[in-house]
Amino acid sequence: TKLILLDSLLQEIKMFWLFRWIIYLFGLLPIGLVSFILYRKLKGKPERKLQKPDWKRDVVYLCQFPLVPRVRTISPFAMKLELWLKLSGIKYENVYTMKFSKKGQIPYIELNGEEIPDSNIIITTLKKYFNKNIDEHLEKTEESLGHVVISTIENFTAITGFHYRYGYHMQEFLQDLEVEDYYPDARAVRMWGLVQPYLTRFRSYLQGIGRHELEDVWEFARKDLLALSELLGDKKYFHGDRPTTVDCVLFGHLAQFLYINIGFPQKKCLETECKNLVNLVQRIQDEHWPDFKEIPKRKTT
Repeated sequence: TKLILLDSLLQEIKMFWLFRWIIYLFGLLPIGLVSFILYRKLKGKPERKLQKPDWKRDVVYLCQFPLVPRVRTISPFAMKLELWLKLSGIKYENVYTMKFSKKGQIPYIELNGEEIPDSNIIITTLKKYFNKNIDEHLEKTEESLGHVVISTIENFTAITGFHYRYGYHMQEFLQDLEVEDYYPDARAVRMWGLVQPYLTRFRSYLQGIGRHELEDVWEFARKDLLALSELLGDKKYFHGDRPTTVDCVLFGHLAQFLYINIGFPQKKCLETECKNLVNLVQRIQDEHWPDFKEIPKRKTT
C-alpha cells in the first residue's frame, strides 16, 4: 500500500512539474513576441536604399519588373503608369528591378530621393506636383464614372485574370513570356512558378472569387468587358477624343489578356464581342506608344 501511495505521489509531482513547464513555456511565447515587436519598434526600420541614388531633380524614376516579349511587362499597373507618364509629358526613366516598395508593391517611383508606391497614389501625387492633369477637361459626372470604371477593372476584372494565369496556368504563362530568359534569377522564377498557384488560389478563396466554379468566374469577367464595351461605344477614347487616365487603365489590363497567349477566356470575349476595346488598345499603341512591342534584350549570362 505504501508503494502504491508513493508511486501515486510521484505521478502527481511529475504532472505538477509538467503543468508548470507548460504554463511557463506558453507564458514565454507571448512575452517573447511582445518583446520582439517592441525591440523592432524601438530599433526602427533600416533605411531603404534608393534604386536610383544619383537621381536628378524632378525626374520620375519608374521602378518596375524587367521587360518581357510581346506584352512588355507582366504588371498591368506598370503599363498603366508608364502610359500615363507619356500622355502627361512628364520626364521619366525606367529602373528595372525585382525589389518591391516599402508597401510590398511594384511598380513604384522615386522622385527627388523619395519613394512613392501604389500606381493610383503615384498618379494623384504627380498631378499635384507637376500641375499636369490629362483629366482636367472632364465634367464631374465623367470623373465619377471614370473612378467607378477604374475601381471595377483593378479590383475585380484584373483579379479574374490573375486567378486564371497564376492560379491555373502559371507554367504556360512563364513559358509564353520566356520569363526565365529575361529575369535575373532563373531559379527564383522556377520556384515562383511552383509556389504562386497555391498562393493565388488561397488568396482568391479568401477574397471570395475562388469559391465559385471557374466558368462562373469567367462569366463575371465577360460581363465586365461587355459593360466596358458598351460604355466606350464608338468613341475614340473612353471619354471622347482625348485619352484620359481611364484609357491608361484599360490599356494596361486589356493588353495582358490580348497579348499573353495562354488561352484567356477574356481574350475570346474581347475578340468576338468587344472589338471596340481591342481597337482601343491598338489605337493607343499606334498613336502614343509605337515601340510598345519592341523586343527587349535577353539577360546576359
